[in-house]
Amino acid sequence: MSIKSNTNNIIRPRTIRHRHACHVWLCAASAGSIILLFIALIGLVVFHGVRSFPEGVTPGLWPAILGTVIMILLMSFAGLPLGVVTAIYLREYARPGPMVKLLRLALANLAGVPAVVYGMFGLTLFVHGLGGHLDSLFFSQRLPSPTIGTGNLLWTSLTMALLTVPVVILAVEEGLNEVPDRVRFGSMALGATRFQTLIHVVLPMASPGILTGMIHAVTRAAGEVTPLLLLGMVAGAPVPLDRDFPFLHLEAKFSHLGYLIYEAAFLSQGSGDRDVIYFTALVLLFLVFSMSIIAMFLRRKLKRRYYAQSPY
Repeated sequence: MSIKSNTNNIIRPRTIRHRHACHVWLCAASAGSIILLFIALIGLVVFHGVRSFPEGVTPGLWPAILGTVIMILLMSFAGLPLGVVTAIYLREYARPGPMVKLLRLALANLAGVPAVVYGMFGLTLFVHGLGGHLDSLFFSQRLPSPTIGTGNLLWTSLTMALLTVPVVILAVEEGLNEVPDRVRFGSMALGATRFQTLIHVVLPMASPGILTGMIHAVTRAAGEVTPLLLLGMVAGAPVPLDRDFPFLHLEAKFSHLGYLIYEAAFLSQGSGDRDVIYFTALVLLFLVFSMSIIAMFLRRKLKRRYYAQSPY
C-alpha cells in the first residue's frame, strides 16, 4: 500500500512540462499586454501630437520648455550629489547592522512615497518655514507680501531634489553592488587604501549603473506635476533667466510642461486645448526619452571602457 501511495504522489514529467508551459505562456501574455499598452499609449501621443502641429504651439510653450530644463538642472545639482555620497557611505563604509537595515528599509519606502507627500513637505518646510523666516529677516519691509516665502524656482527644485534622493541612493547602491568584492580586496592587497580603491577602481566600474540610475531618477521627477500644483506653479510665466544680475532668478515663478498640460486639460475652456495637450505631451515625452537614450548610450560606452579591460 505504501508503495502504491508513493507512486501516486509522484508528479509525472508530462505534468511538469504542462505546468512549465502554462507559466511561460502566462508570463509572455502579461509582458505582451504591457508592451502593447505602452506602444498604444506612446503611439496615441505621437500621432495626435504630430497632427496638432502647429495649432498646438502656444506662446507659453517655449518658456515652459526652458523652465522645465532649468528646474531639472537645479534639481540634479541639489539632489544627485547627496544621493551619491549617501549611497557610497552605506555600501562602502557603514558597518552592517540593524540601523543600516532600518535605513535601507526607510529609503525603499521613501522611494515609493507619492509625489503629493513631497509637495506638502516642500510647501511646509521650504515655502512656509525657511522662506517665511528669510522674509522676516531680510525683507520685512515688504511684508505681508512675501518675497521668498512663496512658490518659486528655488523651492520647487529643492522639493523635486528630495523626491529623487531615495531613488538615486538605491540606484547608486545597486550599481556599487555589481562590483565584485574580490576587486576591492585585490586592490587593497596591492597596497591601495579604501579611498583609493573607491576612486580608482570601484566607482569607474560602477559608473554605468550609477549614471543610468541617476538619469532615470531625474526623468521620473521631470514628469511629476502634483508638487508643482502645491508650490504655486504659473503657466505662461516668463523664463527666469535674463541679462540682468544675477541672471538666474531663483525667487521667480516659472512655467513647466507638465503644468501646461494640466492647465490646458482642466483649467482652460478654449477650442484648441486638445491640440495643446497632445503637442505639449509630445514635447515632454521627447525630453524624457532623450534623457533615457543618453543614459543607455553612456551605460554602453562605460561598460565597454571599463569591463572590457577588467579580468573579472
